Amino acid sequence: MTPESSVTTPAKRRSRTRGWAILAFIGAYIGVQLFMIVQGHFTLSKHFGFWMFPESTYFTATLGRVTVDGREIKTDKGVWTVQTASGKIRYKWQSFVKMYKLDRLETRERSKGTFDDTVKYFQAALNYVAARIPEDKSTYQLVMKIRYQRAGGPKQTLVLHSKPRLAAPQNGGARDVSS
Repeated sequence: MTPESSVTTPAKRRSRTRGWAILAFIGAYIGVQLFMIVQGHFTLSKHFGFWMFPESTYFTATLGRVTVDGREIKTDKGVWTVQTASGKIRYKWQSFVKMYKLDRLETRERSKGTFDDTVKYFQAALNYVAARIPEDKSTYQLVMKIRYQRAGGPKQTLVLHSKPRLAAPQNGGARDVSS
């Protein structure tokens, strides 16, 4: 046995340590990726979940508002004007909501992620906007009508309502006056 073969040189030790560090990094990286994919299937929002064939749902959302006298009035692509003590104020849905395809009203859109997520975000957006229009004393509640079709299935309609903003409508309910 020669003296060189029994002693590990510092260069060989560094190379071996570096190799193990690279393998540990690769293992940790793959482990984190697999964890996020598996975890994504069990969370409600499906973030980080990989779907080989994602859900294909198309929808068209329209915004309306229920006034204090019970009428339901459709907005013009999310834009409406109200008279206040200081003059007319124009509200735009897109000024409040700017993400996750929620700002694209009255156009056919493909659901980003799952349609259930889209509905959940639309509901949260309705409540968010309704809480941030204090000068609008004529709007009792915002209403979102979503016409959707899941993966070639039948067309369906879903109606979402924001939390009530003011006292209940005078005539006890909304009636549709738009078309």
